[in-house]
Amino acid sequence: MFEQLIKTGIARYEYRHFIIFGAQSEFAAIATECAGDQGEFWTFHDAYYSGNRTLYARQGVLALAEETGLDLTQFETCLDGTDHLAKIYAGQREAQSLGVGGTPTIMVNGQRVGSTTQSIIAAVESFRLDQ
Repeated sequence: MFEQLIKTGIARYEYRHFIIFGAQSEFAAIATECAGDQGEFWTFHDAYYSGNRTLYARQGVLALAEETGLDLTQFETCLDGTDHLAKIYAGQREAQSLGVGGTPTIMVNGQRVGSTTQSIIAAVESFRLDQ
């Protein structure tokens, strides 16, 4: 259902990092962005957030990067750099300016809605009827 809304252009899916746990969250955001530089953002993201605690340490992230087939030299250089920090924090500031205080947050036409399928459909339909 959501895929259809996105495919038809009625909705879009946006992902923003939200630095909730300080350095640990920042590290996770940088690591996923570095994987994204090599075209593997979602593969890496989904594996990273699978709940495997060993991934929260540098060696675990490097092992995951290797499992994902990333160029380890490029990944590690990126991981040690600051290239992605401005984008990560700009996205968070924008989300906060919209009233987002945590994840996940679902918004329809700039208004926060519940996370159930029914509440999202109702908000989308209400917006479409107002147009």
